[in-house]
Amino acid sequence: MTVGDLCDTISNSYRGDDKEVVLINTSDVLEGKVLNHQVVENKNLKGQFKKTFKENDILYSEIRPANKRYAFVDFSDTDNYIASTKLMVLRPRMDVIRPRFLFSFLSSKSVLEELQQLAETRSGTFPQITFSSELAPTPINVPDLETQDRIVGILGVIERKISMNAEINKNLEQQAQAIFKAWFVDFEPFNEEMPSDWIIGTVDDLGTEIICGKTPLTKKKEYYGGNTPFITIPDMHGCVYNVSTERYLSAAGVALQPKKTLPPNTVCVSCIGTAGLVNLVSEKSQSNQQINSIVPKEGISAYYIYLLMQTLSETINKLGQSGSTIVNLNKTQFGKIQVAIPSEQVLCNFDTLCKPLFEMILSNQKENIELANLRDALLPKLMSGELDVSDIDL
Repeated sequence: MTVGDLCDTISNSYRGDDKEVVLINTSDVLEGKVLNHQVVENKNLKGQFKKTFKENDILYSEIRPANKRYAFVDFSDTDNYIASTKLMVLRPRMDVIRPRFLFSFLSSKSVLEELQQLAETRSGTFPQITFSSELAPTPINVPDLETQDRIVGILGVIERKISMNAEINKNLEQQAQAIFKAWFVDFEPFNEEMPSDWIIGTVDDLGTEIICGKTPLTKKKEYYGGNTPFITIPDMHGCVYNVSTERYLSAAGVALQPKKTLPPNTVCVSCIGTAGLVNLVSEKSQSNQQINSIVPKEGISAYYIYLLMQTLSETINKLGQSGSTIVNLNKTQFGKIQVAIPSEQVLCNFDTLCKPLFEMILSNQKENIELANLRDALLPKLMSGELDVSDIDL
């Protein structure tokens, strides 16, 4: 069958009169999850927020499929949710397809790669797909509903472990944020006053250098496809560490700009466009020009800088606006932002306390990459019938 045989694309406009609504943009969905549940006042809404959706629907971005901007709607209270017109709302025909089965297919690596290639052949500013031209004609093997249930059950074990790791990481990061607030905002260990041996400095004082990234010429294919992560803003969403990126640089691409290489535990901060995102580097990487990265000085905790930059997210946005519609905070402006710099002993104690939390976060993120690879390897074998699931007792 084809995807078009198995689901409908829904374009029902929101007609409600809720005082507060939740707006879901393409940036609010990622790898199966709806990230945003924050209500806003229902007035002066931007024109792209029109679509309604319900439980068991699939939200699927029209732009850059490889960015994994999709979600399975696993909650029922959706009456005041409004999705952007840039998100397709796919409604499975449940008499022939299990919603989770269709979602697993649409989020599989092979399908995303195929759709990305199709998107890049279309003219326009962004690599984009449509339901009728690219998604609906996609072929899919459809077993009976009982077999679909078994396949969904097998994949669900992996998905639950991935979700569990993500929840653990969220909790670990919250613990680190709570320690940071207690020490460096409320000064609880210091009689609720900033110690006299701390100084007020700038972001420049935190690092040996601030590196503004650069993009090697994309027309030169020999600069890409290697093993060095190339960090861009889409890679920074929803994670503490950059453990995988959409694009990788070759040895030639790295050699082209060796001074742009970021060592592990460098702190990346997005300063153009979607400003204020913060990540830690997990291995030697490079970034594009939308990101300023702080290489910590010896004696200054990378974890302190990471958590400090999170508290400065709103400041970075405001400083970069300057009357422009696009936030743009350059390296010089970024380096001049005032910050408190605790004593080296305090930073050492803080680093010792937080290091196990961040090490576990990194370990869980890496495990999730392996689990996702396992899922992606199993999926085509399960869906083609190469792996027989009839005797598996779930």
